[in-house]
This record gives sequence, structure tokens and C-alpha cells, in this order.
Amino acid sequence: MLRYAKGPTPSVLPGWQATPHATWDSLPGNDKDGVRDAILRDQGRLCAYCQRRIPSSDGRMKVEHWRAQSGGSDMLRWTNLLGVCLGDETTETGSLKGERHCDTSRGDVALFLHPVEGQGPSPRDHLTYSAEGEVRPKDSPLKKSVKSDIDALNMNAVRLRRERRIVRDELSRRLERAGWTAKALRDEHRAAHLQPGVRAPAQCEVVRYHVERWARQRDLTL
Repeated sequence: MLRYAKGPTPSVLPGWQATPHATWDSLPGNDKDGVRDAILRDQGRLCAYCQRRIPSSDGRMKVEHWRAQSGGSDMLRWTNLLGVCLGDETTETGSLKGERHCDTSRGDVALFLHPVEGQGPSPRDHLTYSAEGEVRPKDSPLKKSVKSDIDALNMNAVRLRRERRIVRDELSRRLERAGWTAKALRDEHRAAHLQPGVRAPAQCEVVRYHVERWARQRDLTL
């Protein structure tokens, strides 16, 4: 799951927020496109939940409400709107036994962790990523709530574990070729930071997690 800072609120949202009974479906196409562009800008074109790349040209992006769409003031609140992938392997690949994950798996289940800075518990404080690509909750009194999020979003779907493992293994090979130097670790860590308007590397939080872990093991400061 990402953790990122929201940029400026799209200019079309305040007017719609002030409109009684307005919903996401109320927005005309051009206004929706503007909101989507701003979301992708802030998220580095990655899914807020699984950190996969969101294609820019084939419409494979959904606008997700972190607080599920049950009405009220959060319906069009900027910090409540996230960009997520389709989360449906069958739709995306044609596989007859495709898994569902992210928003498509979640439904209206309330979440504990929040991808947006300042809007709730940070995934960085509560999630770990194994060498096999599995997402696990850290051992803490909040472990049950974190595990509930992992299950609701199906964050350990087979293809998500596979992608995280590939990213982790490729990262390890790059660092090995570089001699595991402090500079190499710092460069990888810096490249994984989300920057508005810049395409972030897929699974950037996985990269951050492993780089920080390897730096601690080597007593290096990032």
C-alpha cells in the first residue's frame, strides 16, 4: 500500500462538494478526467493499494473512496479519493480463474490503514514484505486490524506476491552488482520516493522496505 502526500485539490471539486447530494457519478466526464489526472499525478501512476502500474491509455483505473460510498461529507473529499487498478485478473487477462484484489475485493469493508499522509495509520508503520512477496502485519497490538486490511484487499493474491518477489529480486541483483555500497542503497531509496508528476517505480514501498532493512543490517544511514 502506498503512503503519499496529496497535491492541490482539483479546481472542479469544491463546487461539487458544495452541491447537495452530489456524488462521483454526478460529475461530467471532463471533470472526472481532471480529478483522475490529479490522482495519477500524486500517486506516481501506481495503484494506491497494490502499487502496480496503472496504464494511462486504456481506462484501467478506478476512483476509489477510502471511506466507502455511503454518502455524507466524505463522498467527494479530496483526501478520500484514491486511484486504484481494476483489481480483477479475469477482466484484465481473460483468465477463467482470475483473482480479485484491491477495491474489487474490498467492497464496502472499512479499512484501518490509509495511503494518504496525515489521514490515518501509515502502512509503513504496520506492514512488512517478505522475500517471497508476501505482505504481513508487524507484530503489534494493532496486528488484527492490519491483518483485516490485508485480507479485505486480498493483498496476497498470487500475481501480487509474484510481482513483489520479482521487484525485490531485481533490486537485490542491482545492489549486488553495485557492491552493496551506501551510495547504491541511498540511490535506490531516493528513486522509490513518490514525486508529483513523475512515474514512480512499481512496488515502490516494497523497494523502500527492503532497502531500509538491508541498510540497518549493514549499519548504514540512508
